[in-house]
Amino acid sequence: MAVKSKKTRSERLAKNFHLTFIPEKQYLGAMLKYAANSGVYEMHAIASETGIPTGKSSGKAIPTADYAVGMGLVRLQQVGEKKEKRYNIVLTNFGRAVYLGDRFLQEELTQWIAHLYLCNKSFGAELWYQMFWNGALSFGNSFLYDDFLKWMITETGANDAAKALSPTFRMYEEPASFMTCAAVRLDNALVIRRKAPILDAYAIGYAAWLSDLMERSGRLTENQLTVDDLEDTCGFRSVTGWTLSESQQMLGLMEDKGLISIDRHMQPWIVCFKLSSAQLWARLYEEFI
Repeated sequence: MAVKSKKTRSERLAKNFHLTFIPEKQYLGAMLKYAANSGVYEMHAIASETGIPTGKSSGKAIPTADYAVGMGLVRLQQVGEKKEKRYNIVLTNFGRAVYLGDRFLQEELTQWIAHLYLCNKSFGAELWYQMFWNGALSFGNSFLYDDFLKWMITETGANDAAKALSPTFRMYEEPASFMTCAAVRLDNALVIRRKAPILDAYAIGYAAWLSDLMERSGRLTENQLTVDDLEDTCGFRSVTGWTLSESQQMLGLMEDKGLISIDRHMQPWIVCFKLSSAQLWARLYEEFI
């Protein structure tokens, strides 16, 4: 399921995990309900309980579960040991907030946060990481599709990069998927990335995403870090597409809400989180009520 490297300690989903399927909101919603009951990570069990279609040897059940893992909505919890070892699918704090507040991922904010998780270098998905984080350093927010395909073949070793990348583009074009987010689109031969929205109402969600990733990385031991730490661990500017000034604007909105404090006298800035990610996730949709 995952790409694992001792050098990078990566647990990214492998480039072919999706089996060319896109994530569908109705099935992700069904997966959240399944995870709320700690369902087992097994194709036929998932299909039986959720109605997610599957074939004799493949289908959408496992790809949907893996998408949910990469999106930070669920995690796999080991049950048993050795020969009896299996995994249950359980909700994360983000997943619980979505399950209770936006189960079918209709809100733009929900889709953006799920997208940002997919792009993470340690816990996301290989192709999303390459396009929205690693590739952003080389290509920016607008670039030629053919140039990117050649680069992807080199970076991932994909025999058919166009086929592998197809779901990464299609999910942001389909109403049944993440069209509300629309993080990337193809315009003839040009790939155009959309920047994450800088909105006051999204400050809690972005702060929760950052805090969660910093906690998982073990780098938030004293609740403070530099903005360079945020970039290195979360891709704060790379995956959002923000400039330095735009990222500072978003941090300012978080500070205005009392979520963080910023020491601007230091270079780079030092950010202190005032709340845990669990506390922040519990407030994810408070401004949408």
